[in-house]
Amino acid sequence: MGSIDLDMVGRLALGALLGGLIGLERETHSQPAGLRTHMIVSLGACLMMLVSIHMATLTPSTHGDPARIAAQVVTGIGFLGAGAIMRFGMSVRGLTTAASLWTAAGIGLAAGCGYWQAAVVTTGFTLVALFVFNKFEKAFLQGRAYRRFVVHAKDTPGLVGRVETVMERSGISIREVDIQRDLVEKKLQLTIVARCPEKADVDLLSRAIGEVQEVDKVEIE
Repeated sequence: MGSIDLDMVGRLALGALLGGLIGLERETHSQPAGLRTHMIVSLGACLMMLVSIHMATLTPSTHGDPARIAAQVVTGIGFLGAGAIMRFGMSVRGLTTAASLWTAAGIGLAAGCGYWQAAVVTTGFTLVALFVFNKFEKAFLQGRAYRRFVVHAKDTPGLVGRVETVMERSGISIREVDIQRDLVEKKLQLTIVARCPEKADVDLLSRAIGEVQEVDKVEIE
């Protein structure tokens, strides 16, 4: 039994750490793929890269290509990322998390092949995109064009679709939908982030939503 390869351990540790940093940011936003998922994705990709390099060194005469396994990791991670994408009516959530998973796999591959500078820099840029530009988007883009509608209603089948239909007929573009249900009281709180035209009459829209039979109250923020 040989001694432990410290370089290998270091690469795996770096991959897990950098992937975990991205996952931690996703965890703070209550995304389905958080700290552990990103850490394991980056760690697994790092391992696949190490295995690929190791296999190429075992049979140098066959001219093995270390990039072959890496290419399969890039393709395979798409299936995992797709699981983080959810659709609610006309809105789609999870695209950023899916992209961060794909990036975490790339970071793991970079760490696995010893290209730690690229792994670290990519992690830094990714965190900047997730933290800084998220705040920028909310402050300067969403803040001017987006409104938040909070609908309190009785929990009945098809209610979400009817509310979305009312909003879409008014020219409202729905960005995010969050649903909270009270199974005991059979109540539903529907939070919708939507882009409104500059001349949109939100008071008229709130009354239109309130005319849906099951709706008890509409709040606009």
